[in-house]
Amino acid sequence: MSGSMRTRLQEAMAQLDGKYRAALKDSLMQDAFDELWPAWSVEMGAMINSEVLSSLDLLLLTAAVDNRRLLMELRARLEERGRGDR
Repeated sequence: MSGSMRTRLQEAMAQLDGKYRAALKDSLMQDAFDELWPAWSVEMGAMINSEVLSSLDLLLLTAAVDNRRLLMELRARLEERGRGDR
């Protein structure tokens, strides 16, 4: 992959969508993969500004951060529910 970081990221995303997602057998895994796109799109600027990681590393890092965000949301909801049961 050559070109700007934005181009490399977009090419990596397209390749993952066309090959990796298509190869996933589990429909829930495909759905989970589809949920990465909003985080990748929103955080494209942060990924472009990184000078250390490859485009695939950046996509994975952003997905991991988004997963952590979702886990934190779920934890907060569970804790809120737990306080309501007391």
